[in-house]
Amino acid sequence: MLKGSGYTTKAACEALGISRSSYYSVRKVRVSEWSGGCKEDELLERIKEIKAEHPFWGYRRVTAWLKHREGLKVNHKRVHKVMKGHGLLATQTVHKAKRVSQRGKPRAERPRQYWGIDMTKFMIPTIGWVYLVIVLDWYTKKIVGWNLSLRSRAVEWKEALEAAINEEFSDGVRGKGLKLISDNGSQPTATSFMRDMAVLGIEQIFTSYDNPKGNADTERVMRTIKEEVIWLNEFGSLEQARQRLKRWIEVEYNRLYVHSVLGYKSPEEFEAEYYAKEALKEAA
Repeated sequence: MLKGSGYTTKAACEALGISRSSYYSVRKVRVSEWSGGCKEDELLERIKEIKAEHPFWGYRRVTAWLKHREGLKVNHKRVHKVMKGHGLLATQTVHKAKRVSQRGKPRAERPRQYWGIDMTKFMIPTIGWVYLVIVLDWYTKKIVGWNLSLRSRAVEWKEALEAAINEEFSDGVRGKGLKLISDNGSQPTATSFMRDMAVLGIEQIFTSYDNPKGNADTERVMRTIKEEVIWLNEFGSLEQARQRLKRWIEVEYNRLYVHSVLGYKSPEEFEAEYYAKEALKEAA
């Protein structure tokens, strides 16, 4: 309706408080509208819009979004060619850890088996440092709990974890075999935190110095949060940051994000697919 009133897509989305990616994912651009795929200039404009909103995305994720969220028939080779020709490819520096892991990391075989917990901080000019704690399901890559606060104590970590437990284990977590992976920081090793984990029956697994990939899944998602939210916004208040993170986590990430490890499905899509397969096995 706003576009019909003369608003551009960008202006309409800003007025409604939604991202353009969310708009296009709901709109589901019909392939027929693109004349058998899409013209070069139309594809370029759409890629530019995606890159403006997701500057750290490479051509494979852009392709996945166009195919799986917008229904556009295009392959990664064509997207790569267009992006390369217009200087839109993402540059990435790979840093390899000098230390070598002496053991592998746990491999999740189902949802709610291994969770990772980690923290990062960022600056809000009017406040100072604020601290974000996330809890990630290693199998589905779904952010199951989070907390944004002015402090980073064991209590804030427990609040993030409690939110995850309440959401994922409505009938209680004890006896469900949940394992929690973290570093050796002061919060997860605090006496109160470890005591509560023991009471809940959650087994704690701590990464070691010689295992740089020990909590890599959680750390990678934390990096994504920085690229998609923290580095692209200047928040004026803690509540503003909370609201933006809430929408990104619940909608733009858990529901819509095209995750390469999940075959370019979102965490919620991947989780639903898993439980649908399990239901078929039980019915057979």
